[in-house]
Amino acid sequence: MKTRYPILFTVMLVIAAGGLLRLLSREEKELRIVPMEKPVMEHAGGSRAEVGTGWSTCDDPAEAVREAVSMALRGAKNRHPDFAVIFATSGSDMRSVISEAREALGAGARIFGGTSDSRAVMTNGGFIRAAEKGYLDVETVRRGLAVMTVTSKDILFGVGAAGVSDRSSPREAAAAAMLSAMRSIGRSPGERPGITLTMSTYGMGDEVVQGIEDVVGKGAVVLGGTAGGPKFAVAGDGDVYDEGITTAVMYTDLPIAWAFEGGFDVGDLPSGIATRVDGHAILEIDDRPALDVYDEWLGGRINQLLQELGDMGAVKDVLTLNPIYRQYTSPSGRRYFLYSHPWPRYEQPQDRAISTSTRIRAGERVHLSQGTWERLMNRIGSLPATARLNGGIGPGRKPLFGIAFLCGGVMGTIPEKERGKLSFLINYANEDAPFIAAFTWGEQGHFTEVGNKHGNLLTSFLLVSE
Repeated sequence: MKTRYPILFTVMLVIAAGGLLRLLSREEKELRIVPMEKPVMEHAGGSRAEVGTGWSTCDDPAEAVREAVSMALRGAKNRHPDFAVIFATSGSDMRSVISEAREALGAGARIFGGTSDSRAVMTNGGFIRAAEKGYLDVETVRRGLAVMTVTSKDILFGVGAAGVSDRSSPREAAAAAMLSAMRSIGRSPGERPGITLTMSTYGMGDEVVQGIEDVVGKGAVVLGGTAGGPKFAVAGDGDVYDEGITTAVMYTDLPIAWAFEGGFDVGDLPSGIATRVDGHAILEIDDRPALDVYDEWLGGRINQLLQELGDMGAVKDVLTLNPIYRQYTSPSGRRYFLYSHPWPRYEQPQDRAISTSTRIRAGERVHLSQGTWERLMNRIGSLPATARLNGGIGPGRKPLFGIAFLCGGVMGTIPEKERGKLSFLINYANEDAPFIAAFTWGEQGHFTEVGNKHGNLLTSFLLVSE
């Protein structure tokens, strides 16, 4: 994509967002979200649209949907939107949520969504906390539900979904979901959408990307995420799958921009060749046990933690902020970094393999990277500005809405008392336009001139503007 406004503009936004983060009180109590009087944003002129967001923390799915949808449509002229995005925290009764949503939104609304990490969902209205005892806490009474509704004469939405159990592979199911989404609005594979959104259940991200590309090619822009867990579900219109894929396609002449990136340092750091792999596990790097090599890269920190604490959880925390990545270079020379979230394969220290939820092949070079929660948080806050820069959308054009897929692992590195500030930062860079975000357990996105990839510890943001 061509850049049509100075990089300085984005730099200023990022600096301002960082300043806002510092100004917000570090003694902030739990965020109390106050509904806007008129959450639906109506845009006149060349791109007339109604977009709204709503949320709920009710445990009863029917009541939660009614509350969130009512909030999203407050002030709307059209009570039956064209499109809806629904993210519910893991552990929610997704089937009841979608059933109730179809009643509330009308039969014509195309519904796309899935589970977010059990800890939270997010909208421009705030960071909606759910589980309070960690990401494995799915039995908590409190749930989180976020809804976005869109009505626009300028955008055509299609949605499709497919289960894996009745297909030969996740790749075939992804292709079926993609074809279903396009056919639902009378489009053929030769009519490539402007953007494709996807969510899938755990462990199939690489194959999902391949299946979508089988239909529309590597040049198609795909953004999405692995549904958040530890209990997974995805939804497409009335279909809900515990093991499946959902896709949403958008056809429009409106400006579309996106960001897909991490937020780690990739300077002069060690790297090595993955010489032995086993599925999603790296057994050896440079013909040596993978965890031993990683320990050397980190100056012996892994073994130190095991000896002092005997806690594999502490090792996982360290590796989250020191992930591995693979590098891709486009024909025009632009470099891209695809991160993978490593952790010890087993709890026993004697096993020296590293697992990831990405598929790394023998012979690929993996590099060490480094990060801090402060930098990752500011990177998320600047996503709308990064998307505008990537898409060449100048500051004079108002955003209509944004949809984000944010890594649950990245969110987990941010201290709990700081997480409520994420929505403030995004709102600042996104001019307070409506947005919705899920916290995912894997991320898919597009590298221009390279294709679509599946990775971890990544963030993506779709921006549609006037």
